[in-house]
Amino acid sequence: MSVESAVAYIKHMRSDETFRRAVNDCDDEARNWAFLKENGYEFTREEFLQAKDAIYEEYGITPQF
Repeated sequence: MSVESAVAYIKHMRSDETFRRAVNDCDDEARNWAFLKENGYEFTREEFLQAKDAIYEEYGITPQF
């Protein structure tokens, strides 16, 4: 599991409409995690949050709270 995997996942979600739809249309959390793993992504929720921050920094995004 890694932050790098989560960053790659986020970038894939941003660039591939079909992949994004497959992830977003899945209502079963366990099946969704299995789909991600089958597609080469393995990360924890904490690693995803770290990746999100890295993406924000890379693209110069300032989150609005």
